[in-house]
Amino acid sequence: MDLDHWQLAYLGMRQMPRELSEFELATFFTFSAKERALIDARRSHLYRLACAVHIGFVRMTGRTLDAYKQVPKFLWAYVGAQIGVTPPDMGTLGALYDGRTDTLVDHQMLAYQALGFSPMAEHQRRYVTRWLKERLAGQPSRSDLLNELKRWLYEHRILIPHDRALKRLINQAVEACEAALTEALVQAYGEASLDAWGTLLPRPEGDRASLQQWLWAVPLRNSTHQMGELFDKIDRLYLLGVQQGWPTVCNEAVVRHYARRCANRPASVSKRVAQRSRRLEAACFLRYALCAATDQLSSMLRHWIRKSVNDAGRLIDAGRPDPGIKLREFADAVKALVADETLTREALCQQLGALADAATSQNLPSRASLIRAQLLSRHRQARAMLGRLVRLPFAAQSAHPVIEAMEVLRKLYARRADWLPDKVTIRLGRAWQPALEGQDRKRALAAFEWGALFALRVALRNGSVFLDHSFAYRSQAVLLISNEDWQARRNHFYGHLKLPQDAKIFLEPVVAHLDAGLARLRDAVQRGELKIDSAIHIDPLAAMKPEASVEALRRALFERHPSGQLPEILLEIDSSTHFSWLLLGREPHSRSELLMVYAAVLAHGTSMSAADLARMVPELSPSAIRQMMHRIADERKLRQAADAVLAFMHQHPIARHWGRADLASSDMMSLETTRTVWQARADPRRRTASIGMYTHVRDRWGIFYDQPILLNERQAGAAIEGVIRQSGSEDVAQLAVDTHGYTDFAMSLSRLLGFDLCPRLAHLRDRRLHVPRDHDVPAELAAVADADVRLALIERAWDELVRIAASVQSGQCTAVQALMRFGAAAKGQPVYEAGVHLGRLFRTIFLIDYFTNPAFRHEMQHALNRGEAVHTVQRAIHYGKIPLELTRHDASLAAVSSALSLLSNAMMAWNTLHMQRALDAIEAIGGEAMRAEDLRQIAPTRLEGINLRGTFDFPIARYAHRLLPSAARAAPLSQWRTA
Repeated sequence: MDLDHWQLAYLGMRQMPRELSEFELATFFTFSAKERALIDARRSHLYRLACAVHIGFVRMTGRTLDAYKQVPKFLWAYVGAQIGVTPPDMGTLGALYDGRTDTLVDHQMLAYQALGFSPMAEHQRRYVTRWLKERLAGQPSRSDLLNELKRWLYEHRILIPHDRALKRLINQAVEACEAALTEALVQAYGEASLDAWGTLLPRPEGDRASLQQWLWAVPLRNSTHQMGELFDKIDRLYLLGVQQGWPTVCNEAVVRHYARRCANRPASVSKRVAQRSRRLEAACFLRYALCAATDQLSSMLRHWIRKSVNDAGRLIDAGRPDPGIKLREFADAVKALVADETLTREALCQQLGALADAATSQNLPSRASLIRAQLLSRHRQARAMLGRLVRLPFAAQSAHPVIEAMEVLRKLYARRADWLPDKVTIRLGRAWQPALEGQDRKRALAAFEWGALFALRVALRNGSVFLDHSFAYRSQAVLLISNEDWQARRNHFYGHLKLPQDAKIFLEPVVAHLDAGLARLRDAVQRGELKIDSAIHIDPLAAMKPEASVEALRRALFERHPSGQLPEILLEIDSSTHFSWLLLGREPHSRSELLMVYAAVLAHGTSMSAADLARMVPELSPSAIRQMMHRIADERKLRQAADAVLAFMHQHPIARHWGRADLASSDMMSLETTRTVWQARADPRRRTASIGMYTHVRDRWGIFYDQPILLNERQAGAAIEGVIRQSGSEDVAQLAVDTHGYTDFAMSLSRLLGFDLCPRLAHLRDRRLHVPRDHDVPAELAAVADADVRLALIERAWDELVRIAASVQSGQCTAVQALMRFGAAAKGQPVYEAGVHLGRLFRTIFLIDYFTNPAFRHEMQHALNRGEAVHTVQRAIHYGKIPLELTRHDASLAAVSSALSLLSNAMMAWNTLHMQRALDAIEAIGGEAMRAEDLRQIAPTRLEGINLRGTFDFPIARYAHRLLPSAARAAPLSQWRTA
């Protein structure tokens, strides 16, 4: 049985909540016919009532209700109304049973057996232990394990034991996993090395307070100086021997988890940690530092090469004659000859011909060749960079010119040679070949160096060259499912993706669909609905005129809308979703802890720092807020909290009128930061240093996935990643994206993963139709159709294409990593070419639907507009720059993205809640339901009347009985009002 996120807060509860909403009561305490029969079989009315309460409590919490626990009067009344029994005036079940424990036990057994539950057996306990160990291998954090274990037990219909028993199981699994990991590290490096690493971390390193602080620091900006510091870090870690023999059992998730745990406390505190934990944390920290420094260096290298080319291009452009001036001079000369009346016709023709010959005979070098010449004059820059790069252990799965070039350069630099020997015949691209074969061997060496850098940049991106100590630039053998595992579990992977193992079976219906679409498009052209010349042209969609009924309904809905303060919005939504419980992994212990959770979410999701929030919430200190920020910084927790709020929003009936459940859109919004952030890029529109936040938005509103990305990078991988990794209950069948979120390879990958990318294409060149070779195309479409799709190529590479899709789906790699490897840098590889050809088929089918179906086109545009409207809400919440301390690491940037999604979803959910209340009142007065087409046009993104600034006052006393039930029962209400 699958659980919604909002239900997680009730799992394992030992007492009834003091209050339940109508929706929660209907979910847990509405009984099926089978359950009613069991209830009605009890002898007395009171026992029927007790059995009904027991069944509802087990359904809600996954555990049995004890007799001494309080049962609120509202629950007695609701259950009594459900089963037709007048409820008694009592507070506990104990009064009903009057000491008959055997009857109580009988009713408890009846309740959990009716729902298919059973107590945990010994074989199930052993299975749970194995499951916990497997779970810890992929996500080592124990903070979420308690809730996940409760969820697992509930879904497998096992009664949830006491928290102490569950924590004991978790602790045993954690200790066993950590012991196995430590033993693997001891076997690889020895106890002496591991202990030495632990003692080195707190020691000063240069001008830094400790080696740990220096290694954890990220580059301050994109510069050669910062790249030099990264080289120094790698060299330092090489001296420690971290790069050799890392055990595979310590995977990336393990390394990241224990590295962050080590980094999130002062290095001096690590001295007091137990030896086994210190060994594991120190080793993972150093491994993470090495992989992170390698990734940062590789990314900055690509940026440095591109910047070198751009700088050379600006110098060339500044010195080249303006083509416009040359054209005007030519035109003036022609006009002067034409105006000269003394010239005969023959003389005029002769001079015009001479003028034309002079203009065309100028064999000017191309801009690219001039840039290469400019780079060759800067050979010292390339040599200085390569002098340190050649010391890195680049590798390839087969012979590769970059690896050979690095070996040649390593030997040349060792003997300080400044010329290239004639015997070097490594080819690094046709553009550099003339200089490599020239007589000037010093110039040839410069060409060899720049050619090696350019080839290395492409090879790192497509994965043909890799580094073992890297997260992003690792080998394809590690990135994808291994050949051995693929061959052993091939049938499983194909079945999981629901794909045939024969490519022809997959392609036949695709080609048939294409033929049917071509016929529809031809008919549309014949009817005059489309125009075709060198491209396909369609009329723009007409703007929808605002209907009076929609405006009247919008006014009526929002007239009843209360004004909102951001703190109260968070409290009201949290009281219905318990997202604060999800972030903590338990119920908050006190008012101050709950306040710190809200402050930490606001510090991540807005442009306010911890110090700013401490001034706005005077009872909190900046240090306490920062501590809570570290605690909830795992984007998985924040992502779960945002999903819980989204599920709550979609529970309201009004949400069903807003759009399709299986349609979504995705797009990027840039958030400004400082120019010194090394991951910052210039926003093309705002011209400011920014970081991208890529969000996926449901057609029924709400953000269901988010992730930070670099600006000016293709967004197709991020678009696919959001659909695959989202944990909502509804699958996405179609994802609307703009041109940046699409590539042909991404079109094929998304289809193999079970959904369609629907791009709004900005360029006419992308609107051509692609069909298989020698395929029949209607004459009306011949001008825009290219018969260039090679089905045989797709069939030959089919197995490898499915392997990539299975690797993405299984989490072996991300869609971003897969598309980086198999993007434009992978041209020439059979699997890339096959993916592009398959993607062209799907793009053609989509374009035909887009051109011939105005309703479909309007739907796609409508979905994209929803994403833009959500970005408006996000900008209202995050109105300034990302605080500098949150831009340093990927984990903190992910927390910024997910916290902003949580706040945005909370805002939309709050609007939805009050829109539903207003709609219910309007329909009750009018006696009829409102039109669905009118409700679809009224969005929950309204910001009027919502105050997002000022001093934050959290009226927790009003919601304490739902948010802090244990603390509220222990303290009188007057104390909460005083607080």
